[in-house]
This record gives sequence, structure tokens and C-alpha cells, in this order.
Amino acid sequence: MLNRIPKISYPLLGLLLLMGLYWLYWSTLADRMKAEVENWAADQARNGISVTWDDMRARGWPLRLRIELDNLRYDAAGADVPWSWTTPEFHAHALPYRLTHIIAAAKSPMQVTYGTGDAQQRWEVTTDSAEASYVIENGGPARLAVDVQAALATRLDVPATLGAERLQLHARKADDAPGSVDMALRGANIAFSQDLAPGLVDILGPTVNHVGIQSRVTANAGERVFQDIALLQLEGSEIQVSQGTVTWGRTGATGTGKMTVAPDGTSNGKFDTTLKGHDTIVEGLVRQKLVAKELEGTLKAALSLLSLTSGAEPGHIRMPINIRNSDVYLGPVRITGDDRAP
Repeated sequence: MLNRIPKISYPLLGLLLLMGLYWLYWSTLADRMKAEVENWAADQARNGISVTWDDMRARGWPLRLRIELDNLRYDAAGADVPWSWTTPEFHAHALPYRLTHIIAAAKSPMQVTYGTGDAQQRWEVTTDSAEASYVIENGGPARLAVDVQAALATRLDVPATLGAERLQLHARKADDAPGSVDMALRGANIAFSQDLAPGLVDILGPTVNHVGIQSRVTANAGERVFQDIALLQLEGSEIQVSQGTVTWGRTGATGTGKMTVAPDGTSNGKFDTTLKGHDTIVEGLVRQKLVAKELEGTLKAALSLLSLTSGAEPGHIRMPINIRNSDVYLGPVRITGDDRAP
């Protein structure tokens, strides 16, 4: 019977056989990925996190493997400050032959809640794009990158908005320190509404032009440090900022330092910060009638003198910030906490 099959058909039959085998391989991987998602959700549930979705499906044949989840909800009720995040569609894809690098994206509008009871905040977030890159090494997450563009968050319970042209987060497990993550945060043109931060907006302006932070977080959770950061459970951790910069209108600040968080949540640390644009701050305080107009010149002169004696560059003021038992001190002056405490 084989003699009746044209020889030209043999390559076609071989190709069909290979496609069938590849389809079997792709389908097996798809089932495996869906099972991994379900196992991950079950593992999160054991840690007090609820992960739910309405429907899950695999697509992308033949060149990609794409998992889509409709109405995905991540509810971190076990965090120190409970929060949740919901997106109408979340998808993650990878190459069938390279499942260690996953690209994920979430669609708008997203819903975010933060806090509980009367203090709970409800936000709706829209973006032009919200994507993440996840690289897995040795069976665990090693590198994470998040890139959000043209984000606008609108608070639903009170009138307030917060926008950003771009937000980026890069996190990588440190090779030289088990349980540590090196993190970099970047933000561009972060805009506050008047209702969200009226005092700061009136004095400094509505837009933070740039935010940049390089830091290392070391947590007692060891290899679970990524999850601890996501859950805001940083008790027993150390946060070291190697470089921090903020540019807000005509003012700016830089800082370096370290803070430790005890198992009971008490924080202690020290940061060396430098402020520029103090004249702008004084003018804003006068404009808001928080400082008398006749004191403007005196206050500017005093700050200029402080700039000369603080060891900072001309026009800059060096200010040590100390954190003792969760109270924040600007030099010797306590700026948070109960002044009646001993």
C-alpha cells in the first residue's frame, strides 16, 4: 500500500507527524502551566492571600504559550495593611522552549483597595500599559521588572487623583547575601491632585519630576523575601538606601542611609539627606500664610547661613534624619510621634 503513496507525500507526512508531536508537547506544557498557576494560588492561600479568577485558558499556538486569566483578583488580607488588586484580564506568556522567562501584562481599568474599615481607600487605576518581566532561576524568582506607563489612579471614595508618566521597578535577588533583594525604583512626572496633598501641592507644585531610589532589602524570610515585600511584611528586615533622589519643581533632595525593622515592627535608622531649593519652600510657606511675610528675608538668610555651615554645596542644606523607636527626628527635633512620650 505504501507503494501507492506518491513519494512527494513523504515529506508532508513527516511534517504532519512533527506538527502532531509538537502539538502534544505544547498542550502538555499548557496543562502544566495552568496546573502551576493553580498550585501557586493554593500556596498563596496557605499564607493568607486569596487569588481568584473567573476563567483561565491557554493560547498562543504554535510560537508562544500564553495563559489568560479573566477578572483576576489578588487579595492580600494577611498583610500588615490589607490590600487587594483586581484586573479585568491578566495574561502571561513565554516561549515554549524557555519557560524561565515570563512576560506578563494587566489590562485597565484595575481596582485597588488599601486598608480596612472606615480607613479603607478604593482606587481605580488606568494605564497605557502595565507589564512585568519575571525571570526564574533554580526554581525560584530571581529577577523582576515592572514597567507602568501613563498611569492615572482615581480615588473612588473621596475626590483625589494621582498620575505618573512612567513608573519602573527592578528587583534582583542578591548573589552575595542570601535573603536579600537589590531594588531600583524610578518615577517620572508624578502628579498629585490638590485634594490628595493640598499643603505640598501649594508649596512645591503639583508634579514630582523625578524619583529614583537604589536600595537593598534583607529579610528574615530568606528566599521568601520577594513575597514579604509584596505583603508589606518587613518585620525583622533591614533596608539600606545607597542612593535616593527626588526632584520636585525647583526643589530637590538626595539621601543615603539604613533602617532596621524589629520583629515587633519598631524601626530605627539614620539617613544623611541634602535639600536644595530652600528659598522656594520659604516662598511657598509665605504664599500660604504659614510664615509671616516680614519674616521671609530673615528666614531665607538663616537658611543660607545654615547651608554654608552644614558642609553641603552652595544652595544646599545637609540634614541628618534619625529614626528612633519609629519616631522621626530632623537633627535633634522630633517631627513625628507623641511629644508627651518620654
